[in-house]
Amino acid sequence: MLALDAASVRRVLRRLVPNDYRTDFDQIWRQVRKMLYAYLRGQLIIAGLIGICSGIACAAIGLPDPVALGLIAGVTALIPYIGPFLGAVPAILVGLSLSPGTALLIGLLYLLISNVILNVIYPKVMGDAVRLPPILVIVALIAGFSWGGILGMFVAVPIAATLRILFDHIYPRLYERPA
Repeated sequence: MLALDAASVRRVLRRLVPNDYRTDFDQIWRQVRKMLYAYLRGQLIIAGLIGICSGIACAAIGLPDPVALGLIAGVTALIPYIGPFLGAVPAILVGLSLSPGTALLIGLLYLLISNVILNVIYPKVMGDAVRLPPILVIVALIAGFSWGGILGMFVAVPIAATLRILFDHIYPRLYERPA
């Protein structure tokens, strides 16, 4: 709902800010909005990578409809961390219809793809997108999961990046010398 009516939310929040700080609010709002778009682009990049790699793995093994299976993997990858595992289920079931060995192989390949992308590539891509060091992305995800489960993980990186934006804006002002 916030994303659908961002202009109204901005107007309401801006009215709560004292007049002397509205320019600061506008700057922070623009930076946060830009960061959220970058976060969404990063999520789409990760989902695309998982989908492409999964589709290639399915094609390499000889599963029928590797494009559809890769697409399913990519779409479910939009659900942080558990999505890629959910996306593996259809491919494993298709593999099982061929042979138990094929199902095991595709399960292992999906596990490998998910682990490499989520543990190595995700922190770098998302860190670059929202201007956070990869280690802070990992810490934010762990904290988000411990506080709010899967939903907490989904909002953890944008919250951490928003806090960084606020810190970058406020910290220099703490040490300004009065004129």
